[in-house]
Amino acid sequence: MTAHPKHFCLAAFAIFVAVPVSAQQAWDGPYLGVHVGAVTSDLSNGIAATPGPSGTTSGMVGGFQLGYNWQSGSSVLGAEADVTLTDISDRFVGGAFDEDMMTSLRIRAGVTQGETLFFGSFGVAWTEQHTSLTGTGSSSDFEPGLMLGAGAERFLWNNIAGRVEAYYVDAPAETRNIGGTAAANGSENVIFRAGLSLHF
Repeated sequence: MTAHPKHFCLAAFAIFVAVPVSAQQAWDGPYLGVHVGAVTSDLSNGIAATPGPSGTTSGMVGGFQLGYNWQSGSSVLGAEADVTLTDISDRFVGGAFDEDMMTSLRIRAGVTQGETLFFGSFGVAWTEQHTSLTGTGSSSDFEPGLMLGAGAERFLWNNIAGRVEAYYVDAPAETRNIGGTAAANGSENVIFRAGLSLHF
């Protein structure tokens, strides 16, 4: 059974607030980590005459992130990149649509309150879209789109920080040619993630 994103978010947040925090540390410097989560996607078909995906689907996500923070007082500014494997798919009469991976480059900006960093993040995500039409062929490419969200992070053990975060990712339905047939499939995604990062 696929985890519902709302249930995943509630469980991750409960764990986040329940784990005792370590001594307060500075956020300056590089970090590397992993994340897991869940996604809900609203699928779109931009060309009604061509078979395509529709409706809402959900799945799991997982990947890694790396970044760098600069701290001045209680303000923290950073840059982050990530790669996330996704489980977004739809099988429809006449073909199939899949989004198997997202990668992003984002700015993070936040403030510290006690041992917790509250942040917002925005940037560009590239989503791998794969469309196949029965008897016609298939096409795969990476489509750029907006990614924005917010979250909270705090140190749990020494230099290991835990985080919970939520993002909106727009994967636009750009027109592409599949064996002479025009297709335009995309999605709007809401992602909930929990992660750990090792700060150096």
